[in-house]
Amino acid sequence: MDKLDLAILRELQKDARVPVAELARAVGRPRTTVAARLEKLVEEGVVKGFKPVLDLRKLGYRITAFVLMKVRRTRPIGGRSNQLVLVEELVRKGAFDGVWVEEAHIITGQYDILLKLRARDMEDLTRFLIVHLASYADVVHTETCMALITVGEGRSPPL
Repeated sequence: MDKLDLAILRELQKDARVPVAELARAVGRPRTTVAARLEKLVEEGVVKGFKPVLDLRKLGYRITAFVLMKVRRTRPIGGRSNQLVLVEELVRKGAFDGVWVEEAHIITGQYDILLKLRARDMEDLTRFLIVHLASYADVVHTETCMALITVGEGRSPPL
């Protein structure tokens, strides 16, 4: 990755919908050069996709919650830990009656899994926590933290 690649990525972070001609002007290189570099960045997986940034509150998700989960350790399932199987299932299902699993992480420390949830309201979040998560036999303990104020969410990394 060279200076041109980084310049292209910085411009895309500002506006991923920018036409290639404008992108080329912004980085001071020919359109064909920039188009080829952008294609290479996509093929190499540096750019995974182009998606809109949504205002989740306007879509009805007013609550952000983080759930720490302690999971019973069992034998691997098809060579994968039960923690991995659980987070993959939660992410695959994604939405549960007003709750959306935005992120799922297998973590270190006293807990095994960290979920970032979006909920439409407290009733939906409560139902997810005490009905849905309780249906998984390997979930031993959960602790939920709710975000009061969010600062800097969705920030792009410095390039």
